[in-house]
Amino acid sequence: MAVTANFVPDRIDLLPNTPATMTLRLYNGDDERREVSLVASGPLNDHVRLDSAIVTLDPNQIVDVPTAVFAPPTVAADSYTIAVQATVGGTGGPPQDGANNGAPTASEVVLASGTVEISPHSDYSIALQPVMSRGARGGRHTVRVANTGNVALALDLAADDAGDEQLRVAIEPSLLSVPPGLTGDATVRVTPATTYWSGPNQDHVVALHATSAAGRTDALVGAYQQRPKLPNWVGPAAAGAFAALLLGAIAWFAFARPWVQDTADEAAAEAIELDRAALQERIDELEAAAAEAEELPLGTPIDFRLQVEPTGGNTEVTAADVDSDTIVSITDVVFQNPTGAVGTVSLQRGDEVLLRSELANFRDFDLHFVAPYQFDDADEIVLSVECRTPGAGASTCPVGASLVGFVDEVD
Repeated sequence: MAVTANFVPDRIDLLPNTPATMTLRLYNGDDERREVSLVASGPLNDHVRLDSAIVTLDPNQIVDVPTAVFAPPTVAADSYTIAVQATVGGTGGPPQDGANNGAPTASEVVLASGTVEISPHSDYSIALQPVMSRGARGGRHTVRVANTGNVALALDLAADDAGDEQLRVAIEPSLLSVPPGLTGDATVRVTPATTYWSGPNQDHVVALHATSAAGRTDALVGAYQQRPKLPNWVGPAAAGAFAALLLGAIAWFAFARPWVQDTADEAAAEAIELDRAALQERIDELEAAAAEAEELPLGTPIDFRLQVEPTGGNTEVTAADVDSDTIVSITDVVFQNPTGAVGTVSLQRGDEVLLRSELANFRDFDLHFVAPYQFDDADEIVLSVECRTPGAGASTCPVGASLVGFVDEVD
């Protein structure tokens, strides 16, 4: 068998997310026509695209098959061998010098190989979650980093000198290492310098910065709402209860007791009963106020799902409307990217982007908020997905978002 196959050139440099082209050169040195079937193999076979899967070669003919090679951003920087298996068989065409009498010949396999050098590529996304924390003695945030490059990432995390001077910030770990294609978290604990029993809420600025080994610096700004140790409704409730008890005591010592001691007539008994009824009514009012203060202010729990499935190179949007005269508060969002597609997913309030993340950062990725995102009846809850590269064996990017929260009527 005189069919040969080789790559021209046999070595290329490749940047992540940037396609490159090699040429697979086939030559038929035999004296009869040959049909060649081509199949890519090797560690990058899912990212190798041959222009033709079947090629017919006449005797002494050379055919060049363009071969595109693509590497996702998280493929590690290294030297890779790409291979194409060429299965050669006769076509059963006119015989040459009477050989084979026109019968097809047995197949044979020829292997062509080349080398791809994937260059180092460093990139990442970073966010402070949640944006605001609340508490009487402190709050907690998370710095979430998604390494979308193909080399290990090292980030130095520190509190900003321009932050709130009344706040102590502790970061663990302060040096965050994230392997390629994975996500890393650092816990941020904020503690006020002083606490107080009662009074209005106090807002503090949480300012951080992250510096990578390559010199990139990101500023992260959030907020911590300091609350009193006793809820604000406790003071009025306690004052009301004390006033009710004081009035009851005064009524008893000033009126009821002298009446009981001095007379047993019907008028005194009726006055005592009226005082007791008034005191009970006041106690009922205080108990109702305390129960109302303990109720969850967000409304009725709801959950729903948004899903889009754009094709490669396209963006698709879906939206959910908010019912008239209602407010929807979203407290939890779970994104799903089951096929490992590459692109961008965004959660929006109409045209306003609330969350944005790279699809390569997660498979099932959850977010829980202390302060919910709110949507009124003039807003749409929008899920937008930009599909840059579908997952292996797929032509689309199926992405979903499950949302949990509360719906309440407008006052």
